[in-house]
Amino acid sequence: MYVGKPIKRVEDVRLITGKGVYVDDIVFPGLLFVAFLRSTAPHARIRVRKTQGVYTGEDINPGKDFPIASQEVTYVGQPIAAVIAKDRYEAYDMLESIEVEYEPLQYVLDPEEALKDHVKVYSKLESNIAYKETWKGGDVEKAFREADKVISGRLYNQRVIASPLETRGAVAYYDGTKLTFYSSTQSAHYLRRNLVSFLGTENIRVIQPDVGGAFGSKIIAHPEEYALAKLAIITRKPLKWIPTRTEEMISAGHGRDKFLDFQVAVKKDGTILGIKGRLVGNLGAPYYDANDDELGNVKSSVRMLPGLYKLIGAQIDAYAVHTNITPTQSYRGAGRPEGTYFIERIVNIVANELGIDQYEIRLKNVIDSLPYKNVFGITYDSGDVKKLLEIGKSNYEKLKNEGNGCVGVSTYVEITAFGPWEVARIYVKSDGKVTLVTGTGPHGQGDPTAFVQIAADVLQLPMEKIEIRWGDTEIIEDGIGTWGSRTVTIGGSAVILASEKLKAKLIEIGSKLLNADVEEVEYSEGKVRHKKDGREVKFNDIVKNAYSMGESLDFTAVYKVNTPPTTPYGVHLAKVTVDETGKVKITKYIAIDDVGVVINPLLAEGQAIGGILQGISQAILEGVVFSDNGVLINSNFTDYPLPTAVEVPEIEWHYITFGKSPHPTGSKGIGEAGAVAATPAIINAIEQCIGKYIYKMPVKFEDLVK
Repeated sequence: MYVGKPIKRVEDVRLITGKGVYVDDIVFPGLLFVAFLRSTAPHARIRVRKTQGVYTGEDINPGKDFPIASQEVTYVGQPIAAVIAKDRYEAYDMLESIEVEYEPLQYVLDPEEALKDHVKVYSKLESNIAYKETWKGGDVEKAFREADKVISGRLYNQRVIASPLETRGAVAYYDGTKLTFYSSTQSAHYLRRNLVSFLGTENIRVIQPDVGGAFGSKIIAHPEEYALAKLAIITRKPLKWIPTRTEEMISAGHGRDKFLDFQVAVKKDGTILGIKGRLVGNLGAPYYDANDDELGNVKSSVRMLPGLYKLIGAQIDAYAVHTNITPTQSYRGAGRPEGTYFIERIVNIVANELGIDQYEIRLKNVIDSLPYKNVFGITYDSGDVKKLLEIGKSNYEKLKNEGNGCVGVSTYVEITAFGPWEVARIYVKSDGKVTLVTGTGPHGQGDPTAFVQIAADVLQLPMEKIEIRWGDTEIIEDGIGTWGSRTVTIGGSAVILASEKLKAKLIEIGSKLLNADVEEVEYSEGKVRHKKDGREVKFNDIVKNAYSMGESLDFTAVYKVNTPPTTPYGVHLAKVTVDETGKVKITKYIAIDDVGVVINPLLAEGQAIGGILQGISQAILEGVVFSDNGVLINSNFTDYPLPTAVEVPEIEWHYITFGKSPHPTGSKGIGEAGAVAATPAIINAIEQCIGKYIYKMPVKFEDLVK
């Protein structure tokens, strides 16, 4: 009925007519504003002079440096004190009056140097190295023994900043019994669990209002959120915190920042036999919430590094190391873009070294059939890779023959739809209005529309009869959140289970109203009909009678994920020109993805295009610049460029369903595919144009001039 159709988003009318409510729109009587003083040193012992209205780490986390530094700072931008004022202007004036004594300590900004452990980024760390593991699979020795040629190099996947239009922000109010906490978060339930652990009380309600973007930067609980919650309890005043753009950029949302030293073993005919290397991820400064998040991304970078290629063996020594700059965390794709970038760049370097067409070398080396377990043990579950690439080849040839410029190719496979569970609730009011509640945390993806489509199909009701709610820990018992391309697949599967429970109850009540057994009736379009005599009872009549019969029409379902992550895959193509000044222009981009069942092609295409633009931006625009003393130099949108309409090429998105996930929705996830595949596709195209290798991003004009 609805699933598979390009239906416009049900949530958009409210947003585009200015009726959205974001965290900065929330106001309480007597609301006060909180601002944070931030470290100006990359590493130092500190002493903050307390005056009236100034709160330090000793007030919030006595004797500890997290979430607010009380004794030792480890990066520029780390919060070290808070002030409470009548408005933001007074608050920032107060910050200027705070006296701080800094005792400088040695610091290290370069992850390569940090690995040596000569300088500790934090005095209480035993080592800067937070994670070290050798990933080995297949027969690496055989791969290199049989090689005709070994090619080596170092590839950088630079640090970027998530940069959602809305910064982080929160409002907290404690009434003496309960803490109510509004946050621009990706998961109200996840944030609540963290606040409960930190504050030692369970009487906390977290509400996610409308969120103006996140891209991974609002998954974790941030230091300022912990501090705001504690301050609300201390003062018993309603408090608001909204950072400036520069504060946001120096203190949160940093992602990627990895490099790979590689050796690749190949045959003269283009067969890629194996890969050895060392992958280093820069965690930035110690902050558990961010570091734990980013450790998973380092691991994902490694396990997805084999890509869609059949290797005899691979071995990667993986490291995650602390430095004295802003902590890194998930950014759209979360490790999978880095792994894909590394392997797709390696494949193109091999093609160029051997004089083989970049598309042909991929066709030669891609896996033959699915399911397939890569050398690091990750199973690619379903689809037809070779068939998809054969379809992509005609687009590749067409792009090559269209006008001037060069074509870049990137294949990808990613892991999505992570567990461990998700929750959905559905209930019917006495007037027949159906309310659907999800435990996920949609924030712009269009997931609410997809959920309504799914529920409407199960219940065979018009979408208009179903309203959707989310983002409040008191309207559904639990939830995980929105990230990792999991929401529609895992959250939607929970919606199916809850809707099926409701449908079963409607059938049961309808059969009683018809004085029949359940087996004697059938359900269709919201009606329960007797199979033999045709008598029927309508949806609203079933609902009206349910409560008088002592029946509840309120059902919650937990969908537990019992399978490994599912694996969307595809091929992306970019047509690029580079003029004599080094100016890059992307003229056309084609993406062909197998992402399982597509619930709503309009939503999926929007996600694909958004991800592609972020991937393009990493290739040619974005990249942080730190000074020698750890200060972020490009900490605003004047100095940190983001793509505009000028940079947007013509984008074609095509989806093919050769494979389905094992989940009830059959979908695999599309939210991050564009960001995973686009960056190497763009760099590979530019490389074809300029005739020399690119090892660092973003590409600069001076590096592109022949």
